[in-house]
Amino acid sequence: MKYKLVIFDLDGTILNTLGDLCAASNAALQEFHLPEITLEQTQSYIGNGIRNLLLQASNYSEQIDSIVEFFKEYYWYHFNDFTKPYEGIQEVFQFCKDKGIRIGVLTNKIEEIALPLIEAHFPNTMDFVFGEIEGRTRKPNPEFLLSIIKRYGYTEKDVLYIGDSEVDILTCKNASIEGVFVSYGFRTKNQLLQHTNCIVDSALDIITCLGE
Repeated sequence: MKYKLVIFDLDGTILNTLGDLCAASNAALQEFHLPEITLEQTQSYIGNGIRNLLLQASNYSEQIDSIVEFFKEYYWYHFNDFTKPYEGIQEVFQFCKDKGIRIGVLTNKIEEIALPLIEAHFPNTMDFVFGEIEGRTRKPNPEFLLSIIKRYGYTEKDVLYIGDSEVDILTCKNASIEGVFVSYGFRTKNQLLQHTNCIVDSALDIITCLGE
């Protein structure tokens, strides 16, 4: 196989988390008497962490620290109310396992939420799950991604990254690794085409990118 390690983004790539993110955002906004946002707005704000989402959702409120804390407390109990895997993604994981390709998740989602989400939907599937924790660099900074590759004894040429956003595209460029980006997630195909031509329209199409 061409690739020995495939790393996936989480939100908008393997799990559709939009409903729960929107609900938690609006619960936080309501708490601070701010206007709610739509699913479409939530989708456009996702990709660079919760704080960035809520900054935009709150119109850069001076209360952002409190809004973020409320969001985290609410989301902890409601992170899996509406979240579902994207169609075909389980088959992609199984293909990788059958071919001996190691798989894992690198996300800007808070790690203490990413871990139970992955366990709930894909138990005993991932070789690793890394998310946002204090002191760890976040995408599109390539530092931690490159440390994962080194940790497992691979080179950049052994790795394929699967994502759905401009942040993921930039991460791949910064790390000098190949990427494939899905148009079924939180960015439209036209939005992705402004940055890359390496686009697939369904999860099963990822398999064709893995090579023999």
